[in-house]
Amino acid sequence: MFKLRPYQTEAKEEIRASFLKGRRRVILCMPTGAGKTVTFADIVSNSIANGARAMIICDRKELIGQARDKLGELGLSPTIIAPKYRQTVNNCYLASVDTLRRRELPEIDLLIVDEAHKQTFDKIIAKYIEFCNPYIIGATATPFRSGGQNCLSTIYEDIIEPVTTSELIELGNLVPARTFASKQDYSSVKMKGSEFDTRALYEKFNDVKLYDGVIDNYLKFSEGKKAICFNVNVEHSVQMVQRFRDSGIEAVHLDGKTPDAQRRQILRDYRRGNFVLSNCSVLTTGFDEPSIETVIVNRATMSMPLWLQMTGRGSRTFEGKDNFTIIDQGANVYRHLLWEENREWSLFKKPKKNGDGVAPIKCCDSCEAINHASAKVCKECGTPFPIVKKKLLEAEFIEVKANRGIKRIPDAKTASRQDLSDYAKDMGYKQGWVFKQLEMAGRM
Repeated sequence: MFKLRPYQTEAKEEIRASFLKGRRRVILCMPTGAGKTVTFADIVSNSIANGARAMIICDRKELIGQARDKLGELGLSPTIIAPKYRQTVNNCYLASVDTLRRRELPEIDLLIVDEAHKQTFDKIIAKYIEFCNPYIIGATATPFRSGGQNCLSTIYEDIIEPVTTSELIELGNLVPARTFASKQDYSSVKMKGSEFDTRALYEKFNDVKLYDGVIDNYLKFSEGKKAICFNVNVEHSVQMVQRFRDSGIEAVHLDGKTPDAQRRQILRDYRRGNFVLSNCSVLTTGFDEPSIETVIVNRATMSMPLWLQMTGRGSRTFEGKDNFTIIDQGANVYRHLLWEENREWSLFKKPKKNGDGVAPIKCCDSCEAINHASAKVCKECGTPFPIVKKKLLEAEFIEVKANRGIKRIPDAKTASRQDLSDYAKDMGYKQGWVFKQLEMAGRM
């Protein structure tokens, strides 16, 4: 048995209050590391104790394993709906969404959707609403959809956010991050839908200087620390591991096709040891290793949920761990802001972010930390700031510490040419960058 934290209990109470108001489908927003699996497992246990039938659906086997462990701690034995499992009638189900699509739907009263921001669950949810219209709780750290994806408001009627990342840090449930970010420009990389094209992104990152840059930045900002590295694709991860090894740094590659037995052994070794674990979008969700001290984001992404999932892997508390380090090779912080930034989520629109249109930050020449513009001395090293800011080099790595005001890339479809020109000047880009943005947006 486990005891809920106060904000987890508050989450249950807020969901109950929303249901009592007549809503049947609610988003439970809890940051990575807040314990959403613990929270919704407890909700399932309470519901079953009151005579209800409940199901949790996931899209990754790691998430199914996590949920099964938590349900087991509460004395529940769920029917697993997944390959190689026999489906039996029960009051508690734990299902893979891919398998559930091919099976007869069990009748239930409560449906929990893990990682509910993903559109992959929408058709099953629609079928369940038509079949038996259960209460639905969509659990996610990032209730956000973009591009051509269906808006969350087409399914859900309310959003509950009992705690923020900054509050979890203050409570001591998460550790703060020290973020070092590249200022490289990736706007010329081909897009596929609303994300960078994988092959084009790999061609950009498959460069000797960039491989060496990862090694240099790891040694500079986090030498000897236990690290996880997220790459563009499998080939990129394999190459990165070889570069680490050539530099005398122990590293291991893992991907979706790694045999299960080998995968389990790698993760056991990683839990006990200290090396760089390199992967490609395999360990973004359902992987909890509190001893991680460094997250290397060795790719660029237009997806804010992916950015937060990757960086959040290092945020959990661990003995002797006061903070963790983010090495952002893809300049993602300028698209999505800091990992710890408080975000205003909405079912209906793109979440608001602090600092739109302004850049109240400055870089410390002594330690490369970014501070708020009003700071008289660097809060990282205590060095006084000169009156005139020193211009940053395009590929320079800096530590991003301010909670507010990172200037994001203007939307070239709507921004004025002056706004684009000002941004290019701030970032140290040539003015040709402005014309490239306007051309890509169809305004030239």
